[in-house]
Amino acid sequence: MTDGATDERWVKPTEATSEWAAAAAEVLTETASNYLGVITYADLAEQVQALTGLRTRAPYRSWIGSVLAAVVAQCRADGLPPLTSLVVYRADSDIAVEEGTALARFACYRRFAADVPAAAVAEADALARSKQETAAESRERAPRRPRAARAPREQKPKPAEEAPKICPTCFMQLPASGICDNCD
Repeated sequence: MTDGATDERWVKPTEATSEWAAAAAEVLTETASNYLGVITYADLAEQVQALTGLRTRAPYRSWIGSVLAAVVAQCRADGLPPLTSLVVYRADSDIAVEEGTALARFACYRRFAADVPAAAVAEADALARSKQETAAESRERAPRRPRAARAPREQKPKPAEEAPKICPTCFMQLPASGICDNCD
């Protein structure tokens, strides 16, 4: 039997970002499998370090953002809902959640959780249909203004450059003073 502590390796956060991101995606998928499940930044940081065996002495607040950014990019590439919406500052917080965050979390639960109540799914579908209908109605009601034809821009003629003045004696170009330096 091996001791878990001997399998750990201390690294700089930049060395472990990709491994931690893969582990974070695993942890967040597991979190999403429980309806209304969320995880704190601190718990996520501890779990990804434990899963990978890669530890850092740097505070999680200094590196968790880059890990979550990698998870967001992977979710977009894989066509998954934004798993990072499940990460919170405090798990026992009753602070109201923005609508966008709530919808993103619900998309995660809907994709991964088996225990999503049917009533919640029906309510979310009804809300989405209502928003689509409202948007369609507002587009239909909006007055259509014909586009005004643009008048072509008038281009100002460039002033013709004055031909340089030439000294009648030596045929050299005269300076701005008009007095030839050679013939003077």
